[in-house]
Amino acid sequence: MKRAFKSMFLSLLLCAALVMTFTGCDDDTSGGTIDEPEITGEYLAGEYAQQLTTDGAEVIVGSVDMEGSDGAYTVHIAEKEVVVNDGYEEGYYIADRNLTRDAELGPEARIACMSDGELTVKTPEEFMESYSGDEEQLYEVYLMGESAELLLAVDPEDLQADQ
Repeated sequence: MKRAFKSMFLSLLLCAALVMTFTGCDDDTSGGTIDEPEITGEYLAGEYAQQLTTDGAEVIVGSVDMEGSDGAYTVHIAEKEVVVNDGYEEGYYIADRNLTRDAELGPEARIACMSDGELTVKTPEEFMESYSGDEEQLYEVYLMGESAELLLAVDPEDLQADQ
């Protein structure tokens, strides 16, 4: 009888431990998943861009136009290049590479645009209303295969410093 009681007690204890392990009782979880960082322009330009690059994303610089609706968007990229040249007041000029590329905006893609001198996160609809087709603004477009995963507004002077 003692042996049966002991076995039953150990079985219940083991089941309780397994339930607690698999349900995740930590404070940093929400709905059984680890909480994501707040999605800000700073996060997208830093950690997120670095992670995409580490994962093998191709980075293209250019002006961007977007079209589409209801979650299906096509990004048109006119490739540009920042060329260092002391003959210009800014010390550089932006050359058109005469290459265009189309990519589908990924389902989890992020967009960060310049607004009042700060990077702000935008939805595809907000981007198309206010920022799409601006030939003056350059973006780094992070491509994974044929899918655009990040559109990140950049300052040409920052690109010049990378060269």
